[in-house]
Amino acid sequence: MPLYDYRCEDCNHVFEAMHGIDEPPPTCPNCGGKRVSKIITTISFKVDHGERLSRIEKRYKDYIRWGKYKDAAKFAEKAAQYVKHDKVKRMVEEGKERLLKKKRKIY
Repeated sequence: MPLYDYRCEDCNHVFEAMHGIDEPPPTCPNCGGKRVSKIITTISFKVDHGERLSRIEKRYKDYIRWGKYKDAAKFAEKAAQYVKHDKVKRMVEEGKERLLKKKRKIY
């Protein structure tokens, strides 16, 4: 069953409720109010380490293939903040080198 976030219109209390798609919205657990509205939130899911690395590598290589070296370097640096792996560190170093080479060709 999906988990939804709601805000009560009467007391502004924010809460979660798990219910089916076709079921009516729940009442507020704080004040019992029936005027509640869904809050749009981001989804969350867990990706295993191997899959995460392959996704990072694919996106990095796509940026390189498209000639977006600056974006590739930025993406690799951001990924390195969250994923501590030698492969990601090498992507950061490679991204910086490619960016420097591109700048040298321009100037």
